Amino acid sequence: MQISLSKAYQLLMSGQVVAVPTETVYGLAASIERPAAIDQIFTLKGRPSNNPLIIHIAKTEQILAYTHSFPKDFMNLAKTFWPGPLTMILPIDPASVPVRACAGLPTAAFRIPHHSLTLALLEWVGPLVMPSANLSGKPSATRREHVEADFGKEFPVVDGGVCGHGVESTIIHYSEKCWQIARLGAIPAEAFESVLGYIPEKVNGDRGTHPICPGQLYRHYAPKARLNLCSDWEQCQGIVLGFSERHYTKARRVLTMGTISCPEQVAESLYALLRQLDVEGIEEACVDLDFPRNGLWATIAERLSKAALHVPLSSEENRVP
Repeated sequence: MQISLSKAYQLLMSGQVVAVPTETVYGLAASIERPAAIDQIFTLKGRPSNNPLIIHIAKTEQILAYTHSFPKDFMNLAKTFWPGPLTMILPIDPASVPVRACAGLPTAAFRIPHHSLTLALLEWVGPLVMPSANLSGKPSATRREHVEADFGKEFPVVDGGVCGHGVESTIIHYSEKCWQIARLGAIPAEAFESVLGYIPEKVNGDRGTHPICPGQLYRHYAPKARLNLCSDWEQCQGIVLGFSERHYTKARRVLTMGTISCPEQVAESLYALLRQLDVEGIEEACVDLDFPRNGLWATIAERLSKAALHVPLSSEENRVP
């Protein structure tokens, strides 16, 4: 259900959850001052309780309410990439952040989104705790209709149109005297070199450890359809998720992700295509994975790999807290 910003303000201030747009994906927002609403986010999504959320703010100085300890190059990163699709994990005063929001960790993730509607809402309401607006494990929502498909036509949504980036923010944290990538996202790893003097490495979360941010441990971004990843595009067959300039001779039908020359276009359309598979009742599809692994392509490959895991979600990952 499309709502105005003023209605969203009223609902958030009264302790309710609202879906709002960002430049990456839609998010389920709750005021950081309303712990019961934060609890409701976990219930709505079916999200594991040990999976922390992201705190969205309007201005960098708002972080001072939660921490006074800033890693090297934090301000340079903030000046370069905020507002934008960068999330930074920082040490916090544990008493300043609701336990559910940070999953009991001594750190929390912060971001300033680059979307005029959500920035206006942040100015009015204050910091918002916000994960992606989708059922846990499913492809993220990049338009209002995706949110309504997961949570119902009457769920309140601020409609900001189609999200431009189409994949989530890049998440980084400071460890062992350098910044590392905890989650690949809309900002490629190579983009940080001009600020840091090095390209941060991707650190993978391991099962059995506590995730320090969203997107580390669990099967994510997955349609009901079984995805088969194909590294040789000429061998793709059946229903194919592929590229516009390639002719798939063995395909029964091709759903086009975009052009191989524009990863930004592919990222923007990715989740909508994964959702389309389920809307059409397609049970199996072949994905053309024959593309580079640098820049934004690395994020696209990671999203598809997680979406294609041929294992069911465990009871621990699928439970409603």
